[in-house]
Amino acid sequence: MRIRTFIALELPPALKLRLQEIITCYGSSSPTGVNWVAADNLHLTLIFIGDVQQEQVTELDELLTKNLQGFPPLVFAAEGLELFPAIDPRILWLKLKSENDDILKLHRRLMHDIIRLGISPDRKPLRLHITLARMKSRMSPELEKELIQQEFDKHSMAYSRICLFRSVLQPQGPSYSILEDYNLK
Repeated sequence: MRIRTFIALELPPALKLRLQEIITCYGSSSPTGVNWVAADNLHLTLIFIGDVQQEQVTELDELLTKNLQGFPPLVFAAEGLELFPAIDPRILWLKLKSENDDILKLHRRLMHDIIRLGISPDRKPLRLHITLARMKSRMSPELEKELIQQEFDKHSMAYSRICLFRSVLQPQGPSYSILEDYNLK
């Protein structure tokens, strides 16, 4: 049996609450074709792995346990909401900024080790963001402007939990469940 997987960071509670407020406020009034992420699905994707065999989940768990042993919490600051790409946007996301390059080092090391297991993860460059909505059609310019002007606490926040997730695609949207989780110390 194949399992669709990815590695992601859980959000700090204060930031998750702020993003839930935005989704609640704008979710019901958005045009058709704008699909908001379910509040329970908010996360910061580190690596999308894709489909793996059940036994490879055990290998991924061992790899993550080894690589995250003693790893400090990752620290990010919210920069604000962005539409991506700039021309004909398809995603509304919260852009994040890292205080240091720890996340990039961790990403490179995990990618290298996952590939050594014979797994082919998505090799897109790491973009520090949290997806709030996917768009099949455009929002009005007024709504876009209102969204990107949303205020966020600019103070850095610690992300202290990384999870190996399972993703099940369904007609109403993906459903995520945690396969394994790891606390950063």
